[in-house]
This record gives sequence, structure tokens and C-alpha cells, in this order.
Amino acid sequence: MNKNSLFFTITLFFLMLIITAHLIVYVGYNITKQQQIDLLVNKYMKTLRQIEKELFNFPKKPFPPLQKQNEFIFPLPPPPPPPPIHKKINPEDFEKKLNTYDMSLSKIEIQTLEKEATLLAKELEWKLFEYKGYNYFLRITPFSTLLIKDNTKLEKKTQDIVFLTILFNILFISFYIFLIRKLKPLLFLKRDIQKFSKGNLDIDTSCKGKDEISEVSNEFNKAITQIRTLTQSRNLFLRNIMHELKTPITKGLLIANMINEDESKKDLEKLFYRLEYLINEFAKIERFTSNNISLEKREYIFADILDQALDILLIDSSQIDINIKTNPKLYVDFEMFSLVIKNLIDNALKHGTSKPLVELNEKSISISNEGKALEKALENYNQPFNRKYESSQKGLGLGLYIIKNILDLHDLKLEYTYKDNKNIFTINY
Repeated sequence: MNKNSLFFTITLFFLMLIITAHLIVYVGYNITKQQQIDLLVNKYMKTLRQIEKELFNFPKKPFPPLQKQNEFIFPLPPPPPPPPIHKKINPEDFEKKLNTYDMSLSKIEIQTLEKEATLLAKELEWKLFEYKGYNYFLRITPFSTLLIKDNTKLEKKTQDIVFLTILFNILFISFYIFLIRKLKPLLFLKRDIQKFSKGNLDIDTSCKGKDEISEVSNEFNKAITQIRTLTQSRNLFLRNIMHELKTPITKGLLIANMINEDESKKDLEKLFYRLEYLINEFAKIERFTSNNISLEKREYIFADILDQALDILLIDSSQIDINIKTNPKLYVDFEMFSLVIKNLIDNALKHGTSKPLVELNEKSISISNEGKALEKALENYNQPFNRKYESSQKGLGLGLYIIKNILDLHDLKLEYTYKDNKNIFTINY
């Protein structure tokens, strides 16, 4: 999944949301559990102190009255404390006192709790266990060890926490699925737009629904329908134009064949053949600019491609300089690549002040001529009917536009440099 995708962002957001919810539940549970442990320990310690106070109830003697001496009042020194009274605890009395607090002396051995029970908390003077749904409090003193049982049945709050966590997960996942389903038409629309960008007009982006995504999909589908209609109308118009142009050319060829053999007949036939060829090339250009053409790539020798380009221009090799250092085979569409070379040579002839030089190296083809440098970057001349040549009598500014489109289909690029008063156009392959 693309990290910049909206779906990736939403998925990551929900994952973080679920993790955060789990952390909140976990931390909250631990805090609540610790607070409950503190309350229980406080409860047990107070209960034991209260019971000990009741079982070991020493009589309190009042202080003697104050006496007067020389108009000053001085208290008599307190009597010495009574000797300690050691009294043995009666288990039955202790049990009765515990029962009033819903507690009792445990009959389970401490070793059993140490092995099998869950230790909830401990300090130097006490330990708190959970065993079979009850709390056990072990008080440790230097003189005795006391284990009491809390008879209050524990509520299984852990199950409630697990249930709450599962409920949160179900809610988050359900909302995530609902949101993804609502946004899924956006993914389909993206795929259809990608197909449309490649020239495929046979797509249907209509969507049932009343949300914004459905409205955008339906409006885009209307636009595609209109573009499809316009494209069909244009194709029909171009076919009619091509047909109407071919008819007089065919008639001209027939008339040329009837003329007696002479130089004018050859020139006339050559002219009509070139017009017919140009019409066919214009038809191909229209198809590849509308992404409606597939290249027929094969291996060809550059010399053959150059001869084809010169034939289209109706010139011979004496009008250009050729420097072929090597003659590798090029994997290209013969007619389309010939058109590229033809347009580069044609531009050099029209706008240069010297013979064009065609050079072939192991990795590149370059066509250069002396003349003024381009006023702007090459990218500015790749548009059709470029203003630089729009009013020129030498062309309509389609040459570089056609070259760029054909090279794009071949995954090649045209580079421009100006060096030693020469314009150099290079194709690296």
C-alpha cells in the first residue's frame, strides 16, 4: 500500500486508535486495581487494630487533682505505668470479632497460599493474596503470624475489562470497515482515471449513491461520455478528410501514368507518392497523439532509416553531411523513427546556415547545423503550433512536437546543446 495513500492514513489512524484505547484500558485497570488493593489493606489493618483494641482493653486511671503551692499551680508527677498485663488471645473470641466484619480466620495453610494463590501485593508486615475468588490477608509481626480470610466474594472485574476491550475493538473495526466501504468508490475512480489517462475511453465511472464521491464519479462519467462523443466525431471527420484527399491523389497518379515517359512524369509521380505518404503519416500521427497506436518495433540499420527520411524529404544525400562511425541496429518502429530523423533534418535545413551534419555513434544519434541558438529551453518548442514558427513561412511548428511524441513512445529523449556556433540535437539510445 502506498504510504501517501488516503487508505493507508486511515488504516494507520485506526491502528493507533486501537492501540491507544488498549493502553488507556490497561493503565486505567492497573491504577484502579492498585487503589482497590490500598483500600483493602487499609480496611484489614484498621479491622485488626480495632479488634486488638477491643480484646486488650486496659483500664485507664485519671490523673490526680492539681494542688496549690505558694500561689502557683504545679501538677503532681504521674504515677508509674502499671506492669504489662499479658493476656492470651482466645481464638473463639477473635473469630467472633472477625465475623462482625465479614471476615474469619483462614483454615488454609500459608504454604498453600504461597504456592497456589495469586500475590496481589506485599510489604514487610503483610501480604495480600487472591485465592479461589476470596482475598486472604497475612499479617506478619515479630511475635506472631495471622492469616485472615475476607468472606466477601470477589467480583470478576477482569472479565468485564476483557469484555470492554473486545467491545471497543468491535466498534473500531466496524467503523473502519464502514469508512473503507464508503471510500472504496474513490479507489475505483482512481483506477478508471488512470485508464483514461492512457487513452482508454471505454470506461464507466457511474456510481450509485448520494454522497460527494458518487457525485464526482457521475460527473466524471458525463465528461468521459462527452469526450468519447467528440473523439468519435473527430475520427469520423479525419477519416472523411483523408478519404477526400486520397481521391484526387489517386486520380493524379492515374493521369501521371498516362503521360509519356519524361522527367516531368517522374517528378509528378514522385510528388503524388509523397503526398499519399504524408497523408498516411498524418493519420498515424493523429493515432499516436491520441494514444491509439501500437508501435511495430524491430531491429533496423540506421542507414536504411536515414534513406527513408531522405526519400520523404525528396532530397538526396548530397544535401547533407553524413558521419557514420558505426552502424548498430536500432530497435525502433521503422516508419515512426524515420519521421523523427526527417523532421530533425528538415528543421536543420530550414533554420540553419550550413549543411546539416548527421552523426551516428555507438550510443547516440546527433544532427547539427550552424545557426543561432534557440531563444528558450527546448521544452518550450515541444508544443504544437509553437508561436516561434506560427507566423513563419517555413512551417507550422509541428516538427519538434511530433518528434517528442514519437520518442516518448520509444522511451527515448531528445537533448539540445549549443556549441561552437552549432545547434546540436542528440538522441541517446
